[in-house]
Amino acid sequence: MGASALLSRIGARAGVGIWHKRGSVLFALTAVAAISGYMALGPSLGIVPASTGVSADCADVAMAAIANQSADAAHQAYQCMDFGFQQRVPEATFVQQVHAQAVQNVNGVARVGDYTSPAGGSMVYYAVNTNGQSVGYIVYLGPDGKGPSDPVGPSG
Repeated sequence: MGASALLSRIGARAGVGIWHKRGSVLFALTAVAAISGYMALGPSLGIVPASTGVSADCADVAMAAIANQSADAAHQAYQCMDFGFQQRVPEATFVQQVHAQAVQNVNGVARVGDYTSPAGGSMVYYAVNTNGQSVGYIVYLGPDGKGPSDPVGPSG
């Protein structure tokens, strides 16, 4: 038997084996595509899960709390607040406020721009797409990169 005949026989047997396991192969390809899409698009939406190891600043953490509506995200956002804010507002109250401001049916979040003031603080602008509308949010950060007394608010 020649080398080309042997290779064609191996290819044919592999094809038959894949055909018999086509459901598993299709599932694996779908899972890989979904994970690849999430990894490629997740950071561009401004929503960075804590477990990815991607560096997110406090503005991204605050917007994730508004967009994700999870208690975990709200607790992480509280940890990004300035110490003075944490002294004035208990964590449970902050979590309730975040849930009250939560945006329903979020289709996407985009970090639109940043402005750094001469004093060192910054304002970070976000666009949130929901229910066919876009809503603007501004997250205020102090010079230390943490949220000051008015952490998150819609801009109109």
